[in-house]
Amino acid sequence: MASSGAEFRNFKPQGIVSFLLGLIAAFVVGVTLLELRTVLVPFSVALLLSFIFQPIVLYLKARRIPMVIALVVVFVALAAAATIVGYIVYSSAQSLATAAERYLPRLQTVVVDIEVLLQSTAAAMGLDEGRLDLSQTIDPSIVATLFQSGIGEALTFVWNTFLVLLFMLFILAGSGELVVKVRRAYPESVAARIASVTDNISQQVRQYLVAKTLVSVGTGLLVFLVLWMLRVDYSVFWGFLAFLLNYIPNIGSFVAVVLPFGFALLQFETLTIPIIAALLMWLIQMVMGNVVDPRLMAFSLNLSPLLVIVSLIFWGWLWGIAGMILAVPLTATIKIFFENIDSLRPIAVLMGSVNGSESAPKD
Repeated sequence: MASSGAEFRNFKPQGIVSFLLGLIAAFVVGVTLLELRTVLVPFSVALLLSFIFQPIVLYLKARRIPMVIALVVVFVALAAAATIVGYIVYSSAQSLATAAERYLPRLQTVVVDIEVLLQSTAAAMGLDEGRLDLSQTIDPSIVATLFQSGIGEALTFVWNTFLVLLFMLFILAGSGELVVKVRRAYPESVAARIASVTDNISQQVRQYLVAKTLVSVGTGLLVFLVLWMLRVDYSVFWGFLAFLLNYIPNIGSFVAVVLPFGFALLQFETLTIPIIAALLMWLIQMVMGNVVDPRLMAFSLNLSPLLVIVSLIFWGWLWGIAGMILAVPLTATIKIFFENIDSLRPIAVLMGSVNGSESAPKD
């Protein structure tokens, strides 16, 4: 009893208070991210893109080109490319949404064929055929409505491009100023260390984003070429969708193959073209993800698979499809940041998997 009384007297509530304050802070941050998603999503995209294009601005600045002109060059080039791609994708998606009604009869036929196949399989296995009444489970009109709503959400993401470019313009305007400010604010030894850590973070984030973007662009182009050669309708839209979904590991690649395959089933009367398209798209995803991507990546990111799934669920719940696309790049950026800060490096280790090499410098 005496020992328990001593333990009670030595009990300090600071740990519980800190835990409760942490929960409150997490709740406030979550609500803020949810309520400000219309602004934070474009800002997050702009922040990630600024890592990619910052060397261009700094290169032009080093050639004594005024910062205003350098920013205008980058802005105009990106705006022109985004406008062209956005217009092509928007036209394809709008045409696809308008023509959805035309594919409903074929969708009903496919549903009936699947139902017959399932009932035949059930009869061969001695199961109750009545439990496999697929026509009562899948309503073609509901499927078409969901398909069109998904296109609309993708178009909303595309038409936020101008806001992304505007944010990126202001972020790039401060390129190179952080080092100068740090050297003015801290002693030389401390400033050198901060500058080294900042440079490591920028380089690693840039390497990851450039590699992932190049792989995504290559995947989108190859998917477009394959579907275009097979005469699958709206191949431009499917290629752009493959480009976006490539930022979502595993799940994105699966969806980028299944959606064009399902559409090809509605377009063609036979299974030959859809199966060939699915096999070729699967081959593209395998080669780009398992061969090209590791060769372009200068270091092993080594994210835990569980962390990837949790981040997809969390950011998808907060920001929808755009959040799922940004989930892994944002998580990777946070992990790279933690790896370069000594006090936060244990968290980065917990964010990784056991079978992998750390990317952070061990100094």
